Amino acid sequence: MQVKARIAFTKCPIDKWGRETEISKDQLSILRRVFENVGKEQVTHDQNINLTSLYNEIFGMNKKVTTCGSCVKEIIRDLKEVLKSYED
Repeated sequence: MQVKARIAFTKCPIDKWGRETEISKDQLSILRRVFENVGKEQVTHDQNINLTSLYNEIFGMNKKVTTCGSCVKEIIRDLKEVLKSYED
C-alpha cells in the first residue's frame, strides 16, 4: 500500500499520463515550508510532529509520531519524493 500511495503522486515525464492523486496548493506550500526548516542531521520533536501530520494528511495514513530514526527518515524520503514530483 505504501508504494502505491507514493506512486499515486508521480506523473509521466513526457505527459502520457498524469498523477492519480493531487495534493492541494496549501499542502504543497506547507510541504515546501517544512523542508526549509528541517535540519540536515537532526529533526526536532516539533518538526517530527509536523512531518508525521503532513504525511498522514497527504497519504491518508495514520502513522504515529515516533522516535525511530529509520521511520522518520522514511517519512522524510516519501514527502521529498512528493515535493520533487511537483517541482519537475
